[in-house]
Amino acid sequence: MQFLANKLKISNKHEFYSKRIHLNIDDFYKSLEDFGIHFKPNEVLQLPIYELVETIIYHFKLVEVSDAYIQFFLDFVFNFSNKNSASISDFLIHYEQKKEQLKISSSGGNAVKIMTIHKSKGLEFPIVIFPYADLDIYRELEPKVWFTLNEKVFNGFSQILLNYNKDIAEYDEQGLNIYNAHQAELELDNINLLYVALTRAVERLYVVSSISFNAKGELSNHDNKYSGLFISYLQSINKWNDTNLTYTFGEKEKCMTTSTLEDKASFQNRFISIPKKEHQINILTKAGLLWDTSQKEAIEKGNLIHEIMAQVKTNSDISFTLGSFMSAGTINSEQKEELTIILNSIVEHPKLKLYFSNNVTVYNERDIITKNGIILRPDRLVFNTKNEVVIIDYKTGKSDLKHAQQLQTYLDALEDMSFLVTHKILIYLNEPLEIKEV
Repeated sequence: MQFLANKLKISNKHEFYSKRIHLNIDDFYKSLEDFGIHFKPNEVLQLPIYELVETIIYHFKLVEVSDAYIQFFLDFVFNFSNKNSASISDFLIHYEQKKEQLKISSSGGNAVKIMTIHKSKGLEFPIVIFPYADLDIYRELEPKVWFTLNEKVFNGFSQILLNYNKDIAEYDEQGLNIYNAHQAELELDNINLLYVALTRAVERLYVVSSISFNAKGELSNHDNKYSGLFISYLQSINKWNDTNLTYTFGEKEKCMTTSTLEDKASFQNRFISIPKKEHQINILTKAGLLWDTSQKEAIEKGNLIHEIMAQVKTNSDISFTLGSFMSAGTINSEQKEELTIILNSIVEHPKLKLYFSNNVTVYNERDIITKNGIILRPDRLVFNTKNEVVIIDYKTGKSDLKHAQQLQTYLDALEDMSFLVTHKILIYLNEPLEIKEV
């Protein structure tokens, strides 16, 4: 309400708050219609998550001019909805995990790109600034190495993982070889890294390193650092001077020629985000669901029912789930009516009604990893308080022996997990519905 009061430029905020603070959620949003805000939460919650966010932005007029940050956020929501579930709670958890890392990448012509040396590999730039060029070539974070043991002495252990430091060279000849090989690898890796950094520039390269002196005013040991390599190079060409901290090579003149391109970019000042409802457009996202032939109808309808039932735990879930599929454009209103009848015939069937009640625990489409590492995915597992379980699988077409064998595989895995399987049921999504206990 504080946000809305500021957004709507309410002069008497106390009155605005006091009239609404005790209202239930429906009456609260109803009261906002006086300000031109027509927002129905129950209707909006039926939408896919991207459209839900877009609808909130539109109804509350959160953005009136083009905004790169809002557009980036919408892209973030869209990418999530394409790869994950449509759950609002899942999205909020995902956003909390990622929000600190989200950023807009600027691709303007006058921008400075900041990247690691590793990411710059294979690229080139007119000008490169290489700061902090004083890496310790031999420095590592908690390095470890494998050391070979005498199995007879160490109870059958042939290897041991040791913290790596210079003391390992004092163990024995094996330790010395490990130390020398490891040091050589560090040298090679970091010299290669330095080579990459120094060869990205086309016109100019600025290297910013460091130098230090001891208490006597003498140059400190730089042998292990990039700075030591730079100093050694300057000494080898008789350029090094302790009092000179800047060295320049080559010419400063610009050597690259770039053609001047006319800027034809157009800038969108108005933020465009209008829910499809305002356009009176209904989209079917799956052409096969048009059910234009009898064979296709049977196959697609069976697959669709299978997909819907994966989200149905009790009969109270049917209406919400079908609403979500309709909002997503997967089905139309006629198909929704037909599917409602079919789904109710499943959950209300005398042989199945118990397994769709609130008195059992249901897991739809959950992976089981067997002791042999095989991943199984039963359509529906129904548990009671006695650790007894009923296996239900949905099928289309004719009855097949391999369907029963599949359920037997599920049974074996569950019994290995100390569950007692009391029933194995196959539901054939045909007309009429066929229920077979195997």
